[in-house]
Amino acid sequence: MKYAEAERKELSNSIFGAIYKVSLDKSHPLAFGMDDFYYSLRTNELHYVYLEHGWNVGILKGKQKPIIGFAGNKINKKLENTLVFGVEDKGKGHVVYMVDNPTFRCFWENGKMLFANAVFMVGQ
Repeated sequence: MKYAEAERKELSNSIFGAIYKVSLDKSHPLAFGMDDFYYSLRTNELHYVYLEHGWNVGILKGKQKPIIGFAGNKINKKLENTLVFGVEDKGKGHVVYMVDNPTFRCFWENGKMLFANAVFMVGQ
């Protein structure tokens, strides 16, 4: 590989800030009062696989492309069919999975609702 091509190749493995459309299961208390979709600001490639013994509340379905922003082609493939928000029963409690920080710089108003639901609604 030529030196000049190295930077371009690295871009396909990078995400600098992109907004993705997350499908929500509105019947779950974590998504109470929210719309069918949540727009998530992604700044890294972290992702979870679907929960086998829990509730997949917010997911990225199928092939992914950001609504706006930049994410490399290889990152988009990694995000296909992944969990963004989920809940799993553990003993007498619940574990809430959030791959993204819904209150990051108060970026979205509905992120506050999601966080409040995680604290006050899940497990009630």
